[in-house]
Amino acid sequence: MSIYDLSDGDFRTRLEQTQSAIIPVGSLEQHGQHLPVSTDCLIAEHISKEVARRLEYFVFPIVPYGVSFEHAPMFNISVHDSTLSNILCDICISIAHLGIKKIVIINGHYGNMGVLQYVSQNTFTKMPPDSAVYVINYWSLMKEKFDHAGEVETSIMLAVNPTLVKMDKAEASGKILMKSKEAYRSMTCRPASFPELTGNGVWGDPKLASAEKGRELLCEISENVIRTIREFD
Repeated sequence: MSIYDLSDGDFRTRLEQTQSAIIPVGSLEQHGQHLPVSTDCLIAEHISKEVARRLEYFVFPIVPYGVSFEHAPMFNISVHDSTLSNILCDICISIAHLGIKKIVIINGHYGNMGVLQYVSQNTFTKMPPDSAVYVINYWSLMKEKFDHAGEVETSIMLAVNPTLVKMDKAEASGKILMKSKEAYRSMTCRPASFPELTGNGVWGDPKLASAEKGRELLCEISENVIRTIREFD
């Protein structure tokens, strides 16, 4: 149930059936020469729509801007952590007062994690007492190790929108990096660190990617996101 498609009356009628909603959050940043800068948005939006469809939740438009300063001077459209926090908090407070009791933010960009972990805390006293905000970082719900424009993200994009993937331009990182989530979190702390550490803005080897693997990953992620959301209840 995309909010884009509903009138005020439609929304209020459907509100009698569900008081839960999903907000996808992404980023606009470089993903090598083979993936679009909207990769994080497209993945988060795809997962959110699939989960919302199966749970019969409302799904809100994606928040496309994230905290991506680590990718400078390569392409990034970044907002400060306080800006992203204010936007998301305002959105959550607004829709909670419309009658949405459970808000699930599905995050598609690792650099947003530091901000998102405090949204629930920062909205707690400003929302109705029977409403709550939860955050899910989709990559935490898959067995594969995290990467950036590597085998995992490229495989998912081949499943989500293959027309936007240029496999003839796919190149592995020129440097050997630990595929560690904690290492990546450290990278996001300092602007302009990612190109320096990877050489070409890619973490992993996208040439190993396939659409079949992407479909398997999306299935795993969606199932685990749904299971996690149900556990919130």
